[in-house]
Amino acid sequence: FILLWPSSSAARGARRATALAPALGGQPAMTILAVAVLGKENNPLYIHAFGPKESPLPHEEQMRYHLIVHTALDYIEERMAAQRQAAAGGGANMDMYLGMLYPIEQLRVYGQLTSCRIKLIAVIDDEEPKETELRALFRRLHALYVDTVSNPFHTYDSELYGSTSFQRQVERIVEAGLW
Repeated sequence: FILLWPSSSAARGARRATALAPALGGQPAMTILAVAVLGKENNPLYIHAFGPKESPLPHEEQMRYHLIVHTALDYIEERMAAQRQAAAGGGANMDMYLGMLYPIEQLRVYGQLTSCRIKLIAVIDDEEPKETELRALFRRLHALYVDTVSNPFHTYDSELYGSTSFQRQVERIVEAGLW
């Protein structure tokens, strides 16, 4: 199905500005608009939409990314079922990287599933990102998640909004293109 949702002009402007940055020698070509970490019961542990620094995204735009992330769960379940069926037929092990889950409007949604059934989701501007960059991004996000939940004071499968270190590191990875 196709889901249409109006984009705010501020978010479109931010996407255009970031997309032009590589041509000007600035940030990398891949523009990440949202990152999400979902628990093994599909509970949101962390969902963050990135917008222009000078003004936060409006509530409607943030809810749009929540909807996109939760829609991705259906596609993740389909991929998991297909991989399980292939593995049962004598195929290779299940790949944690799920690739592009689905396109929506001018965006593409990519995902990765960890061995503990934690889902990592990234919403990318409609560009052709390199698979190596996406795999590296998900490796960094997964390593950051593991570091955060390895804290003895963190409750497993609980929200990550209380961890300012996690939030700061995700923003740093996304803004600086450290994948």
